[in-house]
Amino acid sequence: MMNGAQVLVVDDEPYYRELLTERLQRKGCTILTAGDGAEALAVVEGKPVDVALVDIMMPGMDGLDLLRRLKEGDPYLQAVVLTGHANIDTAIQAMKLGAFDYLSKPYKLSELDIVIERALDKRRLETRCAGFAAEVEHVRRRAVGDTVGASRAWQACLQLVRKAAAFDMPVLITGESGVGKELVATMLHRLSPRAGEPLVPVDCGALPEQLIESELFGHRRGAFTGAIADKEGLFQTASSGTLFLDEIGELTTANQAKLLRVLETGEFRPLGHTALRRTQARVVAATNRDLARDAAEGRFRQDLYYRLDVLSIRVPPLRERRDDIPLLAEHFLARWPGEPQRLVFDDGAMRLLAAYPWPGNVRELRNAIGRLAMLAEGPVIDDRLVSSVLLGDKAPAELEPAAAERFHCEQLMPLGEMERGYVEWVLGRCDGNVAAAARTLGISRSTLYRTIGRPTA
Repeated sequence: MMNGAQVLVVDDEPYYRELLTERLQRKGCTILTAGDGAEALAVVEGKPVDVALVDIMMPGMDGLDLLRRLKEGDPYLQAVVLTGHANIDTAIQAMKLGAFDYLSKPYKLSELDIVIERALDKRRLETRCAGFAAEVEHVRRRAVGDTVGASRAWQACLQLVRKAAAFDMPVLITGESGVGKELVATMLHRLSPRAGEPLVPVDCGALPEQLIESELFGHRRGAFTGAIADKEGLFQTASSGTLFLDEIGELTTANQAKLLRVLETGEFRPLGHTALRRTQARVVAATNRDLARDAAEGRFRQDLYYRLDVLSIRVPPLRERRDDIPLLAEHFLARWPGEPQRLVFDDGAMRLLAAYPWPGNVRELRNAIGRLAMLAEGPVIDDRLVSSVLLGDKAPAELEPAAAERFHCEQLMPLGEMERGYVEWVLGRCDGNVAAAARTLGISRSTLYRTIGRPTA
């Protein structure tokens, strides 16, 4: 579709400029015109151009020099070279300089329309890929910077990631919500031989059934209502890299079968196509569900589960790596962008953070640190502010001495006893209201009952 495209027409013959301007304006294009190369550079300065129609033989700066200057200013600009003096050497030189296509005068206007539409498609694809690459690189840098932790559980996880990265086979990453499964997938990719290729993520739980099939495998124009153009699937996009399938347990049975075929044969068929395509993408999947149990109970294909579970990495929840909480808290606080002064935690605040059960894991900790940084009225974050942020409206003005001593972990105790004591304390602050206590803790009522050892109602 040409509608809305910015097109530059450069030709020293007014007839051609007027002819092309009139035709392309009828198709919804915005037109800039120039009679020579120097004028063209002045016309486009500070203005975005999608496609340039450039005559080769012009007085002063010829079309090839202009093409070189235009591509230096915008490498994604698509140039179509037009000339009445065609020869193979000129065509080869123009293509080496980055011209999209080459037409000889006189040319059919219908042919030119097709070339311009193809040039616009290429520009859209290149700019989207450039933006996607920049976004992926930003995620990579952020993810690698967030690999904070010295606990045994976290170091054991990292050691397994390093081992799995060397083997070019599927990996299944498991763990509760918020533990950092995408971070582990990013590390796995960056440590693998495919590190220089794209890491393509897709959230299987966020897309409807037909859309996830189109996203993964692509489609042909007209394959379904709304398919107005051919679309490349993510298996094709990630063919030389890694495809990260987050929330793999949310796939429907039909899509599970299609995914199994790709894993077993490396082949897939885009919607509306009859021919098979091949992919070499490495599949890394993640889930917060118990896929082994789902497979045993028929909610997930057993053959797909076994195919994904060649290498399995369990990401430990934050309650199993409490030694990392102070490190992570300091890390997130140091990276908080909204506070010019250097904030610090006092000892009481850090003890509260370390003792809190963090049902939302690292994600909840990161968000809580952000709230603390926003609410801090001075350079020191104390236990009162932490208590207020973690417990919300139910937070007391000050902690009772007995509860504070137990909650601050002044003495060593088993983790289960610490969690049980904290949950009982929150339940007390909520006047025994189980639903309110569960909401405050961010857990279900059944989990609360199990924690305190009380049978469910």
